[in-house]
Amino acid sequence: MTSRFRGELTVVPPVRIAVRRTGLETTIDWNSRGADRGLSNVGFGVIGDPRRAGPLPTERYLIPGTRIDFGGGNVATMTSSGLSQFKELLLATQAREREIRADVKKARMQHAISWTARALAWTSLVSVVSKSVRTKATQAVALRKNEISTLRDNLAASRISISFDMETAVAGPHLRMLSAFDGLATSQGSWVLKMSQQIDRVRARSMSNGVVDRQSTRLARNSDPLVDTADCPLALPVQNGRSTAYFYPGFVLVIDAGRSDFALIDLRELDVSYSGVQFTETERTPGDARLVGKVWAKSNKNGTRDRRFKDNRELPVMLYGEMSLRASGGFNEAFMFSRNEDCQAFVRAIQELKRTLASTPTTRVPDNPKALT
Repeated sequence: MTSRFRGELTVVPPVRIAVRRTGLETTIDWNSRGADRGLSNVGFGVIGDPRRAGPLPTERYLIPGTRIDFGGGNVATMTSSGLSQFKELLLATQAREREIRADVKKARMQHAISWTARALAWTSLVSVVSKSVRTKATQAVALRKNEISTLRDNLAASRISISFDMETAVAGPHLRMLSAFDGLATSQGSWVLKMSQQIDRVRARSMSNGVVDRQSTRLARNSDPLVDTADCPLALPVQNGRSTAYFYPGFVLVIDAGRSDFALIDLRELDVSYSGVQFTETERTPGDARLVGKVWAKSNKNGTRDRRFKDNRELPVMLYGEMSLRASGGFNEAFMFSRNEDCQAFVRAIQELKRTLASTPTTRVPDNPKALT
């Protein structure tokens, strides 16, 4: 049986991203051995555009027109204009990876068929009298193994290896951002917000101004094979768990769980804000959050207990840190953390890095990438 796979074993050229105060610049090493120049028509330039309270109450208590939904947007429309060419290169390598994976699946199936044929040859009368039958069956199995090994090498070579070259002025704020994230990741309580809405306090007999729909989440250092780097970036679940945002030096990679599409957001275009919120906790109280008071679940206007409710109880009011992330294309996320100070420190570190990257205007470079020597 003859196999037909991708005959060439090409290597995607490595990409170097220089993170400077003058912007992000990319260089592709087309001189690397086996580099596939078929991907070189993406026309690289500068990356970055220089211009650019617990449970929900009954519906009758909600104030119309005050609802804010988080986690929406379409990944296909979120990419910053200055990163569109970088996305084209990633799409090309992603398509190649899918082709090679299909070839690997086909080769494994043919290997199973060849192995079965060899087993039958050894048990049949034909193999007893014909040494050539046994030899051909063994050679077929060895050939399939070699094809699978070659395709695996091709799969590894199809990934882009990106190295970041950060100048000192950028490296410091970037390291402080990672350190602040590591502290924030230790929060006993981490939630992603799905919705927030104001309520009628008087009718709801509540001391809270609004309610949120939240879901527990987890922060961690993680990476995606689409962008292969030596350093493990920080990762945040976004779009209500349908996607993950990876923070790389200078940009954010947003990729959906189904890997059908992804977006690249210039860090300078990401709007990050912090606020300390006093949250009436009705669930388990995180041990690392600060208690700032107590309120009755049903209260009078002056905060005293409403005695008309037999099972009325006191609820703790905790100080949490809230972080919001917004960008063009519908990217709108909000998070809440029990470690208020760490949340504030993380947002401050991102803002410091953004100011460093935007301290001087971005300079233009030729459209054609300069090969490394």
